[in-house]
Amino acid sequence: MLLNRIFKYESSIDTVNIPEYSAYSYTKYSLFIKKRNITLLAVPTMWSVAHGGKRRYLGETYEKINFKGFNNYNVEKITELSTIPHNRNTMTTVLKYLTPEIYSPTIFNGDILSPFNSVNRIYYKYLVTFLLNGTAKIDFKPKMNNTQLIKGQALIDYSSGRIISASMKGEYDMVNFSLDINMGEEGIKSLLPTDVKLLCRFRFFGNVTEGQFQAFYGLPQLVSDSIKNQKDILALVRPVPLTSDESLLYKIDKETNAKKDSVDSTSVNRNENKIKKVLWDIVGDNVVNRIKSNFGKNNEGYLKINPILNPLYMGYDHRRGFTYKVDVRLNYMFTPNSLLSTRFRAGYSFKQKQLYYTVPTIFWYNKRKNGFLEFEFGNGNWISNSKVLDKAQQVLGDSIINNHAKMIYFKDRYFKFVNNYDFNDYIGLQAGVIFHNRLAVDKVGYKLAGMPEGYVSVAPLVELQYRPIGWNGPSVEIDYERGIKGFLGGNINYERMEFDAQWKLKLKRLETLQMRLGSGFYTLKGEHTYFLDYSNFRENHIPGGWNDDWSGEFELLNSNKYNDSKWYTRANITYENQLLFCAHIPVLGHFIEMERIYASILGSQDCKPYIELGYGFTTRLFSMGVFLSNDSGQVKEFGCKFGFELFRHW
Repeated sequence: MLLNRIFKYESSIDTVNIPEYSAYSYTKYSLFIKKRNITLLAVPTMWSVAHGGKRRYLGETYEKINFKGFNNYNVEKITELSTIPHNRNTMTTVLKYLTPEIYSPTIFNGDILSPFNSVNRIYYKYLVTFLLNGTAKIDFKPKMNNTQLIKGQALIDYSSGRIISASMKGEYDMVNFSLDINMGEEGIKSLLPTDVKLLCRFRFFGNVTEGQFQAFYGLPQLVSDSIKNQKDILALVRPVPLTSDESLLYKIDKETNAKKDSVDSTSVNRNENKIKKVLWDIVGDNVVNRIKSNFGKNNEGYLKINPILNPLYMGYDHRRGFTYKVDVRLNYMFTPNSLLSTRFRAGYSFKQKQLYYTVPTIFWYNKRKNGFLEFEFGNGNWISNSKVLDKAQQVLGDSIINNHAKMIYFKDRYFKFVNNYDFNDYIGLQAGVIFHNRLAVDKVGYKLAGMPEGYVSVAPLVELQYRPIGWNGPSVEIDYERGIKGFLGGNINYERMEFDAQWKLKLKRLETLQMRLGSGFYTLKGEHTYFLDYSNFRENHIPGGWNDDWSGEFELLNSNKYNDSKWYTRANITYENQLLFCAHIPVLGHFIEMERIYASILGSQDCKPYIELGYGFTTRLFSMGVFLSNDSGQVKEFGCKFGFELFRHW
């Protein structure tokens, strides 16, 4: 009965009719670099404390929180004070532990299964102790040793099931943590913490960093919001005073900085300091950390460059071998309803020795209606077609063809321009034009054969989008594309239609079911249609991480199997669960964060049918998937896909 009251408590609170209001928060933190070596320099956000002379750091922040609804708020920083060099943010991955959502299926923004949500009760054991003052104590522990589960205890109001306070311990993403939470007393505030204390320890290749964080929420306004970036106001807003050790840290840091400024004031030391700043604080920091910067008078612009040396941007699959990726994003907001966004994504395949890139630029002229203009250009994999080679071979003979081994391959460069507009949450329309230039890698052979060295297609396109239940449900797209010979330099006639339906259905806990169904066919194929490809069914040449493109795709399938076909029909389904098979293995199962089962089937002229099955899992270090294919009743290929996941939350 008590457990049921806890599980139902959130639903007993009105989380819809909440007036907008503002409150203030104060956070104090300290870090102790217990052990460190050179590898700490490679950890994102840890650069500032990895090469400094100090081992103890202290910081405080004071913020205003504007609530617009339950779990809908924005944070406005008023001031901060820190002994970390240049006031850099460090160990930001643990900040999510300071805003726990203990009644939700996951406590920390998609991580750690909450023992206070009914869908997770199958993973926990509970021991209830009734106390004499109308409260009860619940001890909980996981039924298996897994990084997504925690242990601890909570103090409960017996009559309502409201959680008064809770403490919990766990380990996730190389961080051991211990959390003490005090909750509000009534209404919507009883679903939110009033103060949180976090003790954590991060270990990595012999490095040990200990942290202590304490956050207070729902504080009254004690100073004017206009007094920003003035560190002296922290003395007025601290809900708890500094300890003598903390005051001493601030004093030592102030004296050290004053002495450093005095030494650096000489011309010789000033030049040496500039060189050090460039080498350590600019180049080194930006190599291992994400570069994030706002610009503009009111911070309208935003630039983000992913770390250059972060292993997260390396991957492996059987076809491309090892790949290294680069990702740069640039946004500029003109008004709340208009935005310009540019993204540069590139990847280099060491096995194929090919550079892939795509550069989409999108201008949202009406974000409320998802109205945007998109211009995208990039390249794809080298494509091939035996029919064009056979035609050249008839003219040149086998001897010349054998001396031009790369004649079968063509490069593919493209650009696309479209306009998209959604009339409502259910129907959208997109129209534009797409241009492909497929150019022979070895042009000499085709010159000798008197054949074209390249093939250009220019096609107007139209796409109708239908979302039966809105943005959070399935989506259906119908595409029409018509290549016109002679239009803007095109020399290929074709007409194609495609149908694509996708649905990422969130079940309970962290479980999801991802489904995709699609079909396409040509109603016209003119001369030189050797290298046509489908718009909804193509390889992703710059594969991302676990949550990017590890679902709804064929991992082992060669694109020639469907590009040559006049029609295709495909279906993909992926089931994702955080505790499926490997999570139950002793010791090793502790590190499994998520598991997936894949099943895909394709029908085309050359595949009757093609079936692909797979299994994958992700850990704090890497993700891995293994796949087996069956083509027309025969086992065809076995392959794997690998991607680094290290520091993806950092």
